Amino acid sequence: MNKQELLHLRQFSDLVGDFIRYWGFRKIHGEIWALVYLSKKHLSGAEIVTTLKVSKALVSPALKELEEEGLLLPAPSENSKTKRYKAEEDIGKIIRGVLLRREAPLMDKVHGRITQLQKSADPQGAIDPERLEKLGRMVGSAQEALVFLCESGQLWT
Repeated sequence: MNKQELLHLRQFSDLVGDFIRYWGFRKIHGEIWALVYLSKKHLSGAEIVTTLKVSKALVSPALKELEEEGLLLPAPSENSKTKRYKAEEDIGKIIRGVLLRREAPLMDKVHGRITQLQKSADPQGAIDPERLEKLGRMVGSAQEALVFLCESGQLWT
């Protein structure tokens, strides 16, 4: 890999790391996934450390976490001592998995609290029932959109 390509790859991986933080992951997760996804060959932890210019102490737990999340998969290696990784290539599968594991339960919890508020709200109290109803409809629509996104495999290919 030439120096300019390596620099641009590091810059891109850094940007993916920034983006992935918004989803509740650590920046290093995005950096590693982007690097492994774009690589023509399966990468070892040592190669990831060298390419990203980060510490082994930062990369090792991140690799384990990415494997547990299904974002990285074990790949064939030249020997049993070197573990190599390849990226899950189905990006839609990754996004659906995150949405189902994290966003869907949160939306369910919000919906449950709104329902609880609707049942307990005093018509003469401090809560505006029309706004609460409007908020409930918005959350219900968001839940429906989330289900649609997760069930629509065609959107991700």
